Amino acid sequence: MFKIQYLLVGMAFLSLGCGGVSKDPAKNAPNFTLQVVRFDSAFFGMDTLHISKEVANLKTKYPSFAEDFFTKILMVNPAKDSIAIKAFYRAYFPIYKDALKTNAMQLEQVNMQEAYKRLHFYFPKYPLTHKVMTFVGPLESYGNIVTKDALALGLQMYLGANSNWYYSDRIQTIYPTYLSRRFAPEYITVNSIQNLVNDIAPENTTAAPLITQIIEAGKRQFIINACMPNAPDSIRFGYTQFQLVNLQKEESQIWTYFLHNKLTYSTNPADARAIMNEGVYSDVFGENIPANLGKYLGYKIVEAWMQRKENSGKTMEQLLNEPAEKLFESARYTP
Repeated sequence: MFKIQYLLVGMAFLSLGCGGVSKDPAKNAPNFTLQVVRFDSAFFGMDTLHISKEVANLKTKYPSFAEDFFTKILMVNPAKDSIAIKAFYRAYFPIYKDALKTNAMQLEQVNMQEAYKRLHFYFPKYPLTHKVMTFVGPLESYGNIVTKDALALGLQMYLGANSNWYYSDRIQTIYPTYLSRRFAPEYITVNSIQNLVNDIAPENTTAAPLITQIIEAGKRQFIINACMPNAPDSIRFGYTQFQLVNLQKEESQIWTYFLHNKLTYSTNPADARAIMNEGVYSDVFGENIPANLGKYLGYKIVEAWMQRKENSGKTMEQLLNEPAEKLFESARYTP
């Protein structure tokens, strides 16, 4: 398992509004302690004069993750590419030092443990790992990975929105500012929960009608919000506060536009891109509205469905398994 950007007995539903949490059944669930393993410190603590031996030691000490790190993250052969490994070490040692100063995992660990506690409460059959493996990889690579026995965090992606490392021309072509503004410690937990939820129920809706894509994104957003009930909505959704306020204000008009233009069951990829993809702002609804507003609409539809199903004790697992179009029809969403 190497996946990127994760059944309750009794009642497992929440009634969440973007303004706050009305129920938190997982609040008193048992604590979920995380074990943080610093692969980054082990790697950058190597003696580069004896790189082959040091790499072999890493593979012995971290047998599962070290293999993934070298072959899937650095894209090298650890037994043969000692020159490339040493070059990466030298180039990224300053980034590792900045990661130490940022202290991202330590800043977010309590929030992460709280979110893990709730995720385990809602999905007790899922083998949720207690181990978090920190590493520093290429800036073009991954920041959040579900591996066989750990959740791996690429600290190079959590240096803070103002980090100079994100503003070179090359990195800006990959991660423009509307994305890199979320490369901060406070996004570790939401990225992790999203990645774990996608591991629980892999999402594959690319060719599906737009309403299916919207609701599947909304299901995952609903679970994220349930696992992070005290986090700001701007962090949970990834919008700026300005975008969020305007989206809430214009929700009814946006939905009217959807219905009027018969977008709900559209299978046109252009419609999906305009509603589901990241961007500076919405090409359809203007620069005050976020580009990827689909997950917000999906969340609101799922919220309406869960409120209607409150007395039937729907679980989060049942939510994930509910056919999207059936959910949409029974939610009777009216903003």
